[in-house]
Amino acid sequence: IVRGTTSGRIVRMLKDAGAKEIHLRITSPPITHSCLYGIDTARRKELIAAEYEVSAIQEKIGADSLYFLSAEGMVEATGRNDS
Repeated sequence: IVRGTTSGRIVRMLKDAGAKEIHLRITSPPITHSCLYGIDTARRKELIAAEYEVSAIQEKIGADSLYFLSAEGMVEATGRNDS
């Protein structure tokens, strides 16, 4: 979730189509800083996770629950342990 606009639209579409609950699981940590090397991410103040806690993001996009993968979980998923 970068800005939260697409997620909010998708949640509304699913609810309009009859979904009783929407539970989002994001397979990366929250994006809290922009990237200047390639992908055109928003300025930091436009990144929803840089401005709001997860519970507030969940409320803003209309999901019933929202969980992100932790940074530690992402490192563990790579199978590498360089520490």
